[in-house]
Amino acid sequence: MSGLKSIMVSPHYLTFNAVKGKQFNQNVISLQCSVDQVLKFIEIDREVQRDLIEYHVTDIQKYIQYGLDGNDIYFPPLIFSSRGKGNYNEKDYNFNLNLGDKLIVLDGQHRIKAFEMIIGRLETRSDPISNEKLNKARNFPLTIQIFTDLTIKQEQQLFTDINTKASKVSNTLLVMYKNNSLCAELAKDIINNHPSIAADKFEVRSKTTRTKLMTAATLHNTIVTLNDGVFYTAMAKAKISEENYDQYKKNTEEFLNLLVKFAPKDGMNRNEYLIFIPSVIFGIALFIHESMKKNLPFTMEYLFEKVIRKVDWSHKNKDFKALGIPYKQTTKKYNFSNGARGSRIITSYLMKVLGGIK
Repeated sequence: MSGLKSIMVSPHYLTFNAVKGKQFNQNVISLQCSVDQVLKFIEIDREVQRDLIEYHVTDIQKYIQYGLDGNDIYFPPLIFSSRGKGNYNEKDYNFNLNLGDKLIVLDGQHRIKAFEMIIGRLETRSDPISNEKLNKARNFPLTIQIFTDLTIKQEQQLFTDINTKASKVSNTLLVMYKNNSLCAELAKDIINNHPSIAADKFEVRSKTTRTKLMTAATLHNTIVTLNDGVFYTAMAKAKISEENYDQYKKNTEEFLNLLVKFAPKDGMNRNEYLIFIPSVIFGIALFIHESMKKNLPFTMEYLFEKVIRKVDWSHKNKDFKALGIPYKQTTKKYNFSNGARGSRIITSYLMKVLGGIK
């Protein structure tokens, strides 16, 4: 779709350079436009769309931020239904859309919402770097496919097919493919060169793992929490630099060593224990950071030996249920969501354990 672009030719409508073809034996118009333009004509119809999934939007924001940081990113075409809006000029290869007309999105609402949220945050800032990223986000080119003759039933079927047969790139792969992020470089460095934990103990492709120590994405986020004292988010920037790189590496390698050393013997059995669940690891990392930041006379090893090792990390520990961690009676296991709430509960719990042994 290179070379396709949109131009304003009238105060009353938009004209897009476009091509017409067929998919699934249906007429479809293909064109390219900016995020800003999509935000003007997108419409959500709940008859053919699901409610937004917040963690999905968050994941996409991370990917967009990765692109705004200077990396190449790719989105598949967004798919719309025109429902009679707009018209295609066969002679000039143009698609005309009246200002104020809306197109019904069939696939892409999470991507557009993610862009909208990033744009909203960047608009609150006034520094040159943020302004540059804001301009880049607004003008990010998106390929659009517009079906012109679908019934509501056909729209629903197309939406169902798309969302049951498509898959997205995992955060783990994004970390492994990053080239201009020191934090990602450190994660890869640790995976490949840790003095006592073999590289095959880390999952470097899939989003999750049930058999290995952790994924590359979990390691990346642990580096941020352990060293910066914050939970990683799409808009957060790690404070790692060339000057402190070696210290971040030393801290993280020691953390991993101690986590393995003082975890229960069969701790990686997630059906029995929760210590290697990502949210729990982040909670432990924040506990270590905050305890050592307070200039307490404790080493990291002391904190692991006297606090982490003393905790019952099995799914049978009723303390976590009392603290508000969701517990499924059917599986007899705790359920940690992707948010930071569970991690903060773990951090607070460990702080109380530490307070009891001082």
